[in-house]
Amino acid sequence: MTERPEKTARPRGIARRFSLVFLSAFCLLLATATIHYLLNERAGRIKHETREMLNIQLGKAAIDRDLQDVISDLTFLGRHNEATGIFQNDNADAREALAEQFRVFSKQKGKYHQIRVLDEIGQEIVRVNYGNGAPVATGETRLQNKSDRYYFNKTWGLDSRVVYVSPFDLNVEHGEIENPQVPMVRFGTLMFDTDGRKRGVLLLNYLGSALINDFKEATANIADHAMLLNSDGYWLSSSEKSREWGFMYGQDSTLAKNFPDAWRRIEAEDSGQFYNREGLFTFTTIYPVSNQQNGSGGNLETSAVNTSFFWKALSHLPPQKFSSSLGGFLTQNLPLYGVMFLLLATASFVIAQTRFFHLQAMSEVEVERNFRELLERRVEDRTQELRTTQEEKDQVIQHLIQAEKMTAIGTMASGIGHEINNPLYAILGLAEAIRDDDDDRKQAQEHAGKILAYTKDIAAIVKNLTGYARPFAGDEHQPTDVNQTIQKAVSMVERSLYGDQVKIITELGELPKITAHSKEIHQVFFNVFRNGIQSMGSAGTLEISSGFDGEKIVVRIKDSGEGIVPENLGKVFDPFFTTRDPDEGEGMGLYVVHQIIQKYQGTISFESTVGKGTTCAIEFPTNPPHNKEGSQ
Repeated sequence: MTERPEKTARPRGIARRFSLVFLSAFCLLLATATIHYLLNERAGRIKHETREMLNIQLGKAAIDRDLQDVISDLTFLGRHNEATGIFQNDNADAREALAEQFRVFSKQKGKYHQIRVLDEIGQEIVRVNYGNGAPVATGETRLQNKSDRYYFNKTWGLDSRVVYVSPFDLNVEHGEIENPQVPMVRFGTLMFDTDGRKRGVLLLNYLGSALINDFKEATANIADHAMLLNSDGYWLSSSEKSREWGFMYGQDSTLAKNFPDAWRRIEAEDSGQFYNREGLFTFTTIYPVSNQQNGSGGNLETSAVNTSFFWKALSHLPPQKFSSSLGGFLTQNLPLYGVMFLLLATASFVIAQTRFFHLQAMSEVEVERNFRELLERRVEDRTQELRTTQEEKDQVIQHLIQAEKMTAIGTMASGIGHEINNPLYAILGLAEAIRDDDDDRKQAQEHAGKILAYTKDIAAIVKNLTGYARPFAGDEHQPTDVNQTIQKAVSMVERSLYGDQVKIITELGELPKITAHSKEIHQVFFNVFRNGIQSMGSAGTLEISSGFDGEKIVVRIKDSGEGIVPENLGKVFDPFFTTRDPDEGEGMGLYVVHQIIQKYQGTISFESTVGKGTTCAIEFPTNPPHNKEGSQ
């Protein structure tokens, strides 16, 4: 007995159409995953670029402050002692009083190796040595003539009240480099008598170790690859101690020798950031003589800045430090794309079967035309979405927010998988029933209707997920219900609680609406809720309340987690600060929350007891009824 042709043609027709739909959808999924990976890698690079530039600028600012303080001290001492008439009343008592003044000043400041006054012929009038923290004035018989020293001649040769700054080097005593090393910068200025005549030179030997320590403290976040160089490319400060002060020991190891291409660009430009085959270089230039100001804040008389005398603050990040690996990306996102793959396969099968029965009643030409138009519309719509997304991703803050969202999606993967598995199993059972009983068309249609309903449930779950992951660019200022936004954020975090014993309690009062980007407000609450849940581990209670005091909306979030140690309370809003593992976030969540709340003139604060939990208070002011949206 032969099988009827339509029975054999039906499975083949469905299989053929399933292949067409599924392969098209899979290609689209693959393209999406590729773009996701590229954007993720770009977001990582932007994070590194921002961190490197910020830390190098902080290092430069620290050095500029130190230089400004020294020049201010030098100017103050020079002007003050000119006014006292030191050169008109040059006697033993006047010199002793001046030496005592310098001794007290040196002890108070703690950063000057020597403070000296030299007369017109280079003879020391007064000299105070810092010693080991107990400054001592040098006796008159031990004062020396320094007329042959370069720093005296350079300073005496100045034409006006400008400051001479010597090269940054190590102190040399009796022809030998002092051990342990004593980094030194000498600052000098002219001194005048009451008639305006040049009468001497005031010199401060500044202990450069204070400047280097301030630079290292300012760049502590990149301490393993931050460095300070002189204008010849020699290291003044480096994480590798063997590199430092090479020019003092006759060594020829310089940045110019190790990275010649990079040094040519760094030497030629004041500041910048660039990539080459050796990694990411971030740099800025420090001109010591450009920091000249008097004690009252006004500019000293000065000629053009000497651009040949400079230092370079620099960081070098090798390629392996900022290139994201494909393996790490797959490990992080495989659950998400696995769920999407199963969803595509199921949806493709349902579509293929439905289309087969529908297309049986149509001509071959009409089938081809409709399918082509449908596919073209989908490709065009998706291409437009990708183009829009690409433009939005160009903003650095959107990259950082989006990276934080993807971390949250990773923590919700198990909960979402549980919600999708139930309808998927139902769909598989109904599909098997249709396969085994294909003679009962009515029963098959009922099963198909249930399959479509389950598929819509899955699509709704994915829609919520993708709606959360989508950037804010299309969202305009509009009246926003804070309570409704809280409830949506609670619904999102609950998807990450599968298998956990975390209880969420909400007590929401009646609130007025605020004018805001609703998705930005949602981002605030979602990040804070997720932080509270993460601090509790697998069990605990999260209490959420809201109220209105007549002027502002107040939302309090209390968790029963591990709490925040006092020394970390002041850092929770710092970018890249986190106490958790790298796979749980980049430390940008509360930084993003703080930025959004400040945008709406709101406040956020934390109270925490270690071992008992943390309470977060968020306040949003409400606008008077006559205020316009643009007042934000």
